[in-house]
Parts: sequence; C-alpha cells; structure tokens
Amino acid sequence: MGALISTNLQPFFTLFSLKSIPFDYRWRYFAFTPGFCLINTMKYLPWIFSSAYRTYYIPSTHGGPNIRVIVFEPVYGPFSPAKTKPRPLHFTVHGGAFMPGIAEQNADLAQRVCKNTGAVTVSVQYRGAPRFMYPAAHDDVNDALAYFLSPEAVQKFNLDLNNVTVSGLSAGANLSLSASMNHVGMIKAALSFCGVVDIRVPPWEKPKPPGFPTSNPIAFLEPVFDSYAGPLRPKHIADPRLNIIIAPASELPRDILFIIPEMDILLREETQLVERLKKETEGSDRRIEAVFYEGELHGFPELPGIVSDPVKCEDAWQRMIEFLRHSNEKGGWKWTA
Repeated sequence: MGALISTNLQPFFTLFSLKSIPFDYRWRYFAFTPGFCLINTMKYLPWIFSSAYRTYYIPSTHGGPNIRVIVFEPVYGPFSPAKTKPRPLHFTVHGGAFMPGIAEQNADLAQRVCKNTGAVTVSVQYRGAPRFMYPAAHDDVNDALAYFLSPEAVQKFNLDLNNVTVSGLSAGANLSLSASMNHVGMIKAALSFCGVVDIRVPPWEKPKPPGFPTSNPIAFLEPVFDSYAGPLRPKHIADPRLNIIIAPASELPRDILFIIPEMDILLREETQLVERLKKETEGSDRRIEAVFYEGELHGFPELPGIVSDPVKCEDAWQRMIEFLRHSNEKGGWKWTA
C-alpha cells in the first residue's frame, strides 16, 4: 500500500514543490492528476492481499532512488521442469506516457507470462514526467534490467540467460526496447504493445489514421504526455535510445512481435519500423512480426470491454504467450504447468 500512496502523492508533490514546471504544463497536469491516481489505484487494489509476487528494490546507478520491481515466480506442477533447472527471465515495463506509474499496472501481464511460460517475470516502475525528464525513466528501466542480468540475480532467482525476453505497453515498449539495446545479443525476444517508437514528432503532429475520431476530448492533455522528452526533443532528435524507429536492427532483440491497433496515432510509425526491420533482417532466422487489430484503440489489450473487443484482446494475449513460448523453446526451455 505504501507504494501506491507514494506514487499517487507524487503529482501533488510535483505540482506544489517544483516551481520550474511551466504553467502550460502545470494546469494540464493538475487536470490529469485525478485520472492518474484512479488508474494506479484500480491496477493496485486487485493485488493488495495477493501473495502471487514479491517486491524488491533495485539500487540505481544513476543517482535516483531505489527502483521498485515486483517478481512473479512459476509454480511447479508434476510435469513441469525440475525446480533446480535455470528458468527463463521475462522483463516487462508499464506504459503511461512516461509518467510515474506503479509496477502493478503490468501485474496481469506478468502473471500470465509466468503461469504460461514458466519464466521468472519482473514488472518494473520508474521515475516519470514532468518531475523527471529524459533519460530518468530509461535509466531506471535499464538499471533494473541490468540487475536481473547480473550474476547476483542469476543465482538468486535461478535464471537462464539464454532465455531472456522483454515486453512493454505504449511508453513501456519504448523503454523495454531501449534497455535491450544496452544488452545486445542477450535479449532473445520482445513484445511491443501499441509502442511509442518515434518521439521526434509530438503527439499532436502524428498522423491520424482513417476513421480516427475528429474530436479528441483529451487533446488538451497532449502537452503533458509530451513532457518527458518534448522539451529536449531538438537535442535528442537522432538518439536511437529514445527514438527506436531509427535503431539498427542489429541492436534490437532477435525476435519482435508488434501488437498494433489500427485506430491509433502511432499506427504509421510502428508500421514504418516493422517494414524497415523486416527488410534489414530478410534472409535471417529472426522473427519480425506484426499483428494489426482493426478498429481498436491505443492500449486496447488493457481497456474495458465497453471500448474494446474482448475477443481481439484475448487474441493479442494468446499471441504474446505463443511468441514467448516459441522463443524459449528455441533456447531449450519447454514449460508444462
């Protein structure tokens, strides 16, 4: 509960203590704060009495506070691999426009992956905008991933570094793919859900796909969603760590599955990235795949059924599991719960 309270209090602390935030951001951030707190609370409360995961705090190497992660470990059945056998690692990052969230935002995903693949699954939370700008969130995510790839974590959690995969939703896809670039060759597969891959263009300039609503009721919040990297955009316009769309295929995970809703302003940049990566990896044994979901909105796998198609959402989750299982089997791991 302490993690939820501190995360939800952070916007108020930022608003009333950080004088450097421009008024143009400040009033929008204030308007978004109730929704921000509601999202975190709704994601956290189902897990409040759960013993499905353990919480750890990873030291930052960039001068920030310790980084909170939650870790799911597989439950072994009679037909599962021996408990002593090293286990795959899956590392997932929540979304939220690079704003501070809580690791439980990806708890559902983490539990699914752990239960269906036998991987030790980690969900990380990070510092966010507008209090912390680029590269704070990227540094936190990279520090957390680096720890779980270290000899200390390998021994503590009995990990198999031949089977390391990552995932992320929206901004989390950017953060997970970026962290992978710091560990070239070690990350075998990645899942990008509605990934933000091109921050060279602000949200209000991204092309709207056919059929996109002409009226966007949260358009006034777009400057807040851009507050993590927007003010630094000119300085980092050619930075592949921030703009995954320009990252070389050789620095990204071996296999990548893109889950792409067609009713999303990110449609074009994700499509462009997929097409380029397919060309760069043509003739190799790498898998670069994209699944497009007609009529679905940004973040649809996590949206309630009244605004998304439950059948399509479940299809996306199942494709995720199958993709990860295939990657792990290539690395010599076969899981039977």
